[in-house]
Amino acid sequence: MVKRASSLLKGKLVRHLNRCPLRICNSSLWTRVVEESHDSENTLEGSNDSSDPEALDDDIDFVLSSRPKINTRPSHPPFEQIHQLWGIFIDNVDPLTKIVHVPSLRPAIQKAASDIGTIPRNFEALIFAIYGAAVVSLKDDECRQRFSEARRALLSRYISATEVALSRAKFMGTTSLVILQALVLHLFSVRDIYEPRVVWTLTGVAIRIAQGMGLERDGAFLGLPPFETEMRRRIWWQLKLHDFRSAELCGLAKFRDLDLGAESTKWPTNVNDDQLHPGMSSPVAESSALTDMVFVAFRYEFAHFAARCVTTFRRQGKDFSQWNLDTPGEDGPEVEKACQALEEALETKYLRYCDPSQPIHLLTMLVARYGMNVVRFLIHHPRRWVSMEQIPLAERQLVWEVSIKLLEQFNMAQSNPFLKRFAWHGAFYQQWHTFIHLLDTLRAEPVKADADRAWQLIGDTYKTTPGMISDMKKPIHVAVGNLCLKAYSDREAALQKGNLYVPPTPEFVLQLRQQREAAKAKREARTAKSSQQEDLANTLDIDPNPDGGVTHVSDTLESTSLQQTTTSHQPNLAHTGSTVESDPFYFMNGFDDSQVGNLDMDLDFMLAQDYNIEDNATETITWEQWDAWLADSNLMRPLS
Repeated sequence: MVKRASSLLKGKLVRHLNRCPLRICNSSLWTRVVEESHDSENTLEGSNDSSDPEALDDDIDFVLSSRPKINTRPSHPPFEQIHQLWGIFIDNVDPLTKIVHVPSLRPAIQKAASDIGTIPRNFEALIFAIYGAAVVSLKDDECRQRFSEARRALLSRYISATEVALSRAKFMGTTSLVILQALVLHLFSVRDIYEPRVVWTLTGVAIRIAQGMGLERDGAFLGLPPFETEMRRRIWWQLKLHDFRSAELCGLAKFRDLDLGAESTKWPTNVNDDQLHPGMSSPVAESSALTDMVFVAFRYEFAHFAARCVTTFRRQGKDFSQWNLDTPGEDGPEVEKACQALEEALETKYLRYCDPSQPIHLLTMLVARYGMNVVRFLIHHPRRWVSMEQIPLAERQLVWEVSIKLLEQFNMAQSNPFLKRFAWHGAFYQQWHTFIHLLDTLRAEPVKADADRAWQLIGDTYKTTPGMISDMKKPIHVAVGNLCLKAYSDREAALQKGNLYVPPTPEFVLQLRQQREAAKAKREARTAKSSQQEDLANTLDIDPNPDGGVTHVSDTLESTSLQQTTTSHQPNLAHTGSTVESDPFYFMNGFDDSQVGNLDMDLDFMLAQDYNIEDNATETITWEQWDAWLADSNLMRPLS
């Protein structure tokens, strides 16, 4: 009998060197990239200019105070642009979210655009959130064409303005559904900009506000009017779905809080918006046909599937961490049966009625297939086994084929011109674990059948997701890029060894290599400069460290390593002077004098090992390491 991995049935506490907090990590998602982040040869520096006035930092100070940082009222765009942004929101954002009721909101937007000075604060927060969400849905070239400005500048303006407007409306203590709608739309705007842990925390704030307003209990049970009941259902379940995914991206169990009691909020009704209106006296009957809620409604089928699994697991007395599909267990046939039932429900209720000539229907069909393949991947996730060598060949091939399909479907959704207006929604649901598994497999089997097809899909993914190269602020991009280069180097070496044709190096590989070569040259130049300063200091007998103890990334010891255990990994504080030695608080929380001004940097995490990209050995990095690494996605901020 093949031994299976015990996986993470219980959360692990993880402490990073020089970083004070302990964090729980019990997810079933990543686990394969810590070593890539530790790669001192490939650590990228200076990839982002933090002095850029339009840079979008994870600044959520507005959560901690009802006072805006800027006392003045944020500025609205010109009248024509307000209508443009509203139209973009209706076309690109509303079909995928259904957070607001467009028919009843439209006259209010028109009135506000005509007289900006009289907009109530509650409503103004929603309007700015709509501006931000509209811009998020556009590409840079579209922003320049429509508004003669870069997307980044528009995003910076409207996200900041939304936060100011939310603060002015005192959203932290609100009982206004309009303000909650603004906050939820704001989450959609920042979720691919802010680090995952910030997004998850901010989503938690929104959920607490919603709970304070009673949204976790169904409006019908509370005796609320039908229209308000329906809008509350939509907002609550969009928040919950967002919370599940945000938790997953933080390395946490995604379905940890999924209760469906008698009083719990029901699923939104599958009806068209024009069937709803304020003042309606009775609820509308569920439609058996496709409506303009189709994309949102079919996603609730996945949540309903998860809820049924949760109920079953609770009945069996299992721990919530076992609710994740990719944890080992003996209930495989039962899960397979439930997945088959889900697929049949999607087919009979939605997919067979979809018209692929309609963009929202085509997206629904594509995302439904994508979602089912995600479920299949999780059921057969390679982390269920101790090592890849122990996975049966049939199982290994199945996971490979599902991974290929996932990349194909993701790239189609991101690149199809017919779906361009909805492409913004896909990045948040990119399946990194699939991408990582493909690269792992290509390292182990460089000339595997279908390897050419896999590399083509990997290249397409880099093309449809250019931030994987341009945005080195996110360590997942750096780590996956390192893994990609090693896999491609293994491929080149295997082809040469077998006297096989070596195709021209793909553009994305060239770009990744150039990035790392530039970073290496910069690091070597700084090392040489540091050596010269030290020699001069020795000659003149002066302090060679003019930075007053500030530790630079490239100066970090190569011998440090992230310990993936519950044991605290304490920093070496011998060099930090009496401040830490005389203060237990500093010691226990990982502070030292060298961190002043740089407490966001986890130097141990970034530079733990000297790991050359020319090394063709297949090192093992556990899935648990990816889980812990992804739990903190804010480790590669610029020093300045």
